[in-house]
Amino acid sequence: MLKTRRSKSRSLASSRLALVIVRLMMCTAFLAVLPGQVSANVEVSFLYSLSDFNGTIPYNWVNISVDEERNEVYVTDGKERDIAVFNELGMEIYRFGDDGSLGSVIDATVEKDGHILVLSRRNSGNSIILCNFRGEPLAELELKKFPPDFSDFSPNRLVYSQESLYLLDKRSMKIAVTDNNGLFQKGYDVSPLVGVEQNRLIATEMEGFSVDRKGNMLFTIPVKFSAYRLSPDGKITSFGRRGGGPGRFNVVGGIVADDRGYYYVSDRLKSAVLIFDKDFQFQGEFGYRGSRPGSLIGPKNLALDAEGRLYVSQLRSRGVSVFKITYK
Repeated sequence: MLKTRRSKSRSLASSRLALVIVRLMMCTAFLAVLPGQVSANVEVSFLYSLSDFNGTIPYNWVNISVDEERNEVYVTDGKERDIAVFNELGMEIYRFGDDGSLGSVIDATVEKDGHILVLSRRNSGNSIILCNFRGEPLAELELKKFPPDFSDFSPNRLVYSQESLYLLDKRSMKIAVTDNNGLFQKGYDVSPLVGVEQNRLIATEMEGFSVDRKGNMLFTIPVKFSAYRLSPDGKITSFGRRGGGPGRFNVVGGIVADDRGYYYVSDRLKSAVLIFDKDFQFQGEFGYRGSRPGSLIGPKNLALDAEGRLYVSQLRSRGVSVFKITYK
C-alpha cells in the first residue's frame, strides 16, 4: 500500500534529528580535509550523501531533479526502475515505481503544481507519464504539433523550468520545448550548431542536460571536450579545453549554472567538479578520487537547488554526494 509523503515524513521525524546530529559530527570531523575555498569568491564544503535509515544509498550515475517549490530532490534509478524522493536533509521520504507500474523509468521532473512527469521506456518506446504527488499514473502526456523534422523525436531527458518542459533526444541531438500540455513551442537542432555532421551523430554523445533560470540550455559533449550554453534565441556558446591541468577537461559529464552566473561542470576521468564564472573563466575545482566523504569517483550528473546545495552522482556505488556552495 502506498503511503503519502506527509504521513511517512511524520513517522521519520524522531529519527531524522539523530541523523542530522550524526551528519554534523561527520562534517566537523572532516572539515580539515574537505574542499574549502576554491577561489576568491566561491567556497565548497561537503554536507552529506543521500541516504535512507540504512545509510548512504549506493547509487551509480542516476539522474537528479530538484523540486524547488517543495524543497525536495528526485532521484531516478533506471537500474532499479524506481524513483526516490528526498527532503532537504538528504533523507529518503518516499519511493515509487518499484512495482513496475511506470515501466523502466529514465528521468523525472516536477511541475509547479506538484504533478510529476516521468520519462519511461515501454514496449512501444519512450513515453511521458503524468503522475500525482504519490507517483500514481494519471495519464500519458501526448506530444502535440511537432514539426516534420521532429517526427522521429524520442526524448531521453526532460527538465521542467519556468512553466515549460524541455526535452532532449540525445540520439538525434535535438531539443524540444513544450508547454505543460505537451504542445510544441520551439525546437533546436543542435548538431549543426556544434559542428557535428549527420553521419557522426551515432558517435557523438550529449551529456549533462540542464536549464538555467534564463532559459539557457546547458549540456556537454565529451568527445569535443567542451561545455555548451544554448540561448532561447538559438545562439550557441562553448567553453573548455582538453587536458589534465587545472581548468581543462578530460571526460566532461554534467553541467549546471547558479543565479550568480557560475557554471559547475563534472569531469568523470579527473573525478572533480570544475567551476567557471559568467565569462567562462576557470575559478577552481574540487572533489578528486578517494575514499573520504568529500571525494568523488567518476562524477557525472549534477543538480543545484536554490539553497546552494550541489548534488553529484558518481560511480563505484558512492551514491549522490551533496556539497554546499558559499559565496564570499
